[in-house]
Amino acid sequence: MNKPTHPFLFAIVISALCTACGNDKKIASTAAIVQDDRVHISTGSESEDIIAIQNASATIEAYPVDNSCAGPFRIGDEIPEKAEGFAKIESLEKKMLPNGKIYETPVYIYEIGNEGYVKVTPQYDTIANCTNDKIGEIFVYSDLFLTDKGVGAMSSVEEFASAYSDFHIRYEPDDKLFIVETPQLNNVQFIIDNEYYQGEDTVFTSNKSCYLQVSDFQKASYFTAIRIIKH
Repeated sequence: MNKPTHPFLFAIVISALCTACGNDKKIASTAAIVQDDRVHISTGSESEDIIAIQNASATIEAYPVDNSCAGPFRIGDEIPEKAEGFAKIESLEKKMLPNGKIYETPVYIYEIGNEGYVKVTPQYDTIANCTNDKIGEIFVYSDLFLTDKGVGAMSSVEEFASAYSDFHIRYEPDDKLFIVETPQLNNVQFIIDNEYYQGEDTVFTSNKSCYLQVSDFQKASYFTAIRIIKH
């Protein structure tokens, strides 16, 4: 007679790397409970031992987000040919300079399996009128990247505000982005999904950066990415 099987819960514990972007700052561990219906355990009768462990833990390393950097990627460093744990893909993208000039630049996508990716754009040399081999901008689209207070690319505005009391929110008209920042993380911006905005539409018609409040966004408003760029 076949014995019943049951889905079980397991805890994914995101543990810190020893160092954060080359310094000694450590990241607080974060845990999330995930139900995986693909994994089952078999149970015997009441007199038999349960086969398999019902609460299994899987440890995943979290990449640190700190001043000007995310994991192995840092503004101003050379664009890496390879990054351990990442698959690199090169593409092309059009960008606009502050003077309105459009140029085509290579972009490098570093995929982390099924855990998202990081997009790296090279610096543009205005004297040579071309890009160089240095990192100019980083976009993180993965929740495996965390600050030392456990805030990541998929966190909420409320979580950020709770972790960083000195935060501020603004709309950047040049990039058409809602940004959350803190002085504790230089050159690091958390991007809010535009669909959560519920404030005045005049913010979109201003050509200046507009500062906003948490109340200008819906409850449980989430980020779409982390952007790292030198101001």
